[in-house]
Amino acid sequence: MSRPYGVSLLIAGVDKDGTPNLFHTDPSGTFTEYKAKSIGVGSEGAMAELHEKYSPDLNLEQTEELAMTILKQVMEEKVEENNVEFALVTAANGFKVCSKEYVQAILKRVDE
Repeated sequence: MSRPYGVSLLIAGVDKDGTPNLFHTDPSGTFTEYKAKSIGVGSEGAMAELHEKYSPDLNLEQTEELAMTILKQVMEEKVEENNVEFALVTAANGFKVCSKEYVQAILKRVDE
């Protein structure tokens, strides 16, 4: 018997020592750890860009700008603060969904 539907998830967290973790789970339940990962429609193009441009040496601002730039390249519709959400997972603040104003500020930095 096969499963007709499945779910892929990206799970992010921070260990007690401050080490960030990112895991991808696929519909079979298999999980893999990544430094950067994209799933969903457009993920092949996004992953190609991540392989080329991501570095663990990027700071938070650079990482936000890279993520937004890639979203703008792979999304079919225009990227705006109303159709994109950002969430940050940090040792200091845990999981935090960013405000629309925060997303708008990232878009402004990328568009400059």
